[in-house]
Amino acid sequence: MIPNPLIHTSTFGGNPLACAAAIASINVILEEKLPEQAAEKGAYFIPRLVELVSKYENICREARGRGLMIGMEFTSDDVGYEVAKGLFENGILVVGTLINAKTIRIEPPLVISRDELDRVLETLDKVFADVSMKFSA
Repeated sequence: MIPNPLIHTSTFGGNPLACAAAIASINVILEEKLPEQAAEKGAYFIPRLVELVSKYENICREARGRGLMIGMEFTSDDVGYEVAKGLFENGILVVGTLINAKTIRIEPPLVISRDELDRVLETLDKVFADVSMKFSA
């Protein structure tokens, strides 16, 4: 730092526009009670997901989460990739963890509706059934 104090800079540090956007985001989070909404929606979704997963023990070991940060652990990477592929084909985006798909994450936006959560569950049931048949054969 001493030979060249400008080597350590920040592109966005103190930027008035970035600060205004951060303050606006914090205000929306607080005013719309997004953490509380996430907790309520997770309390609705996760038990239904756990029940669904119990029907497909041959491919899915566990569903777990808190709020709307949800994970599903599969029996293998291949199963997780197939589930993710099936969900993508039906307009539902999920993501693996680290460098594999043995566990995939469902992390919907905090403003997701119950109808949309129900659609995710219905789609998961369809995709699980298809993948379960593929990996049972």
